[in-house]
Amino acid sequence: MTIGSALKQLRTKLGLTQAEMAAGIISVSFYSKVERDIHDIGTTELIELLNQHNIDVTTYISPKSKPDTDILEQINTAYERGDKKELLKIQTKLNALPKDHVTEYYRLQLRLYLDVYLPRAKKIPLDLKMKLKEYVFRNDNWDVYSLQTFRETMRIYHLDELSFLVNAILVKYPDPNKLTTILAENVGAICVNYLDNCYEYNAPELIFRPLNYLQRLPYHKEILLVKILGNYYQAVFAKDRAKCAQILQVLKDAGCHDLIKVLPRL
Repeated sequence: MTIGSALKQLRTKLGLTQAEMAAGIISVSFYSKVERDIHDIGTTELIELLNQHNIDVTTYISPKSKPDTDILEQINTAYERGDKKELLKIQTKLNALPKDHVTEYYRLQLRLYLDVYLPRAKKIPLDLKMKLKEYVFRNDNWDVYSLQTFRETMRIYHLDELSFLVNAILVKYPDPNKLTTILAENVGAICVNYLDNCYEYNAPELIFRPLNYLQRLPYHKEILLVKILGNYYQAVFAKDRAKCAQILQVLKDAGCHDLIKVLPRL
């Protein structure tokens, strides 16, 4: 049974309309397409939907239909050890799973580790660039998987493409105070990366919306670095050398030496 048919079965059992089932978490039109298996629903939205109706998520998602929840931890561990053989074993495991939105995300992440991060490649291979772009454009419901993929690969887009996609994300999530922590951290990091591109391409006319969004992000420890970087780029565009120096010192004291190396300087 697909997630869409399981949700429809649950909704019918509860005696709810599609609007009542969507509960304002996703649009009614999008929810209708999920039930008909036209669109995939993001894990975060699915869990929020089920929690809204006091339903255990494990009842509706078969553990065999998704990769292990710690798959990224396995990939990270193998990468930190420089263990290419282990990464290839994980790749074989992923290739044996049914193809869906989530497993495709893990496959793309693994290819980034194998083809870019592990060999310290300066560029992402062209075929992988195309796959990453295709994944982001195809999965434009902007769940945590498409956000994370976009966040890590923003350098492969032209500035006009970035502007279109970033604006689409901010339309999808207009109020940062209503986001889960993981969504807030991803959307905030995307805003920071976008500001970096605006600086590189000398496009200060594009910075107001992402800066405003970063300022409205809540103060949680998980997104503190994103908030600090937002303040740094605000100071950079304002040409406030004293503020930039102050923030750089904070980052230096926190041991963020690699991050400091890639930040723009006045």
